[in-house]
Amino acid sequence: MRRSLPFLVAAVFMVPLVTGCEGPIGPEGPGGAQGIQGPQGPAGPAGPPGQNAAETCTQCHKSDMSIFVRQVQYEKSTHRLGGNFERATAACAPCHTHQGFLERIVTGATTTAATIMDPAPINCRTCHTIHQTFTNADYALTTSGPVSLIWNPSHGSVNFGASGNLCAQCHQARTLSPMPVPGGANVNITSFRYGWHYSTQAQILGGVGAFAFGANVSGPGAHGNPNVTQGTCSACHMGPAFGEQAGGHTFKMTYFFQGADRDNTAGCTDCHQTITNFDYNGLRATVKGLLDELAVELKRVGVMRADNYAVTGSWPADVAAGFANWQMIYADQSYGIHNPNYVKGILTATIARMKTY
Repeated sequence: MRRSLPFLVAAVFMVPLVTGCEGPIGPEGPGGAQGIQGPQGPAGPAGPPGQNAAETCTQCHKSDMSIFVRQVQYEKSTHRLGGNFERATAACAPCHTHQGFLERIVTGATTTAATIMDPAPINCRTCHTIHQTFTNADYALTTSGPVSLIWNPSHGSVNFGASGNLCAQCHQARTLSPMPVPGGANVNITSFRYGWHYSTQAQILGGVGAFAFGANVSGPGAHGNPNVTQGTCSACHMGPAFGEQAGGHTFKMTYFFQGADRDNTAGCTDCHQTITNFDYNGLRATVKGLLDELAVELKRVGVMRADNYAVTGSWPADVAAGFANWQMIYADQSYGIHNPNYVKGILTATIARMKTY
């Protein structure tokens, strides 16, 4: 049957109209099943050889018990048992917590950026670079350079050698507030805890910080001079150990033996061959006597309570400075051993000044 021309033309033009009405693409369908694993590719190049544990780990972890002995000693130290690492606020954390100490030696700040959460006590990794090289180099100290007395910048800096400088990072007097200016305006003491805090060893060893009242005795003595006493702090506090009671990583200087407390003089005999106790040549007895004499004068003046804390109120600057000198030397707790001439000179001059009130 023949079709007419109009019908054929209409059919031709209908084709694109039908194909041009395609709808939008539908959503992607679910992924298909995973195909079979292909053949394994060629091996890559060999990596560098690993460390030989016999040449690295065993440098420290060997059978001579050296690490175990140090751990046992440290577990009995005041740093471990009396370090008060719960004092983790920004002001206290730099010395009372492991994390705070490492933060401060990096930043140089007197506080941490914030309270330390889950604080850790001072431990091996606080002082040593443990497990960085897996060799004896891990015994290196985390800080060892000269120490700026950052809580009291006017006191300058001290240099007790590598290990002594590590100790001085924390064992330094905290800020005295308000700070008296001898001969200046009265000082308003607002707290019975007025003083330099408790860790004044760096100032005493370095012979800085106390109010001199004319005494010309500044500077370190032999025990604070690394050219004279190698190791300074560690020479005595880490001398040959008496079990877990003294010396070594206990850092303690006394032990109990045969019913009595004994002085651990094992670290002292290199210089003082005849020493048998810490009252060498009567030094400690002399200093205790001077401290007692100064306390009597301070109590007579009225600035010191019967329990040796401060009496609040407005006091002449020299009187406040005299109290601060007593507190600094007492808090050091060496009774002159750390710097005999400095301690005796400061106490003698301070007593003389207090007698004028």
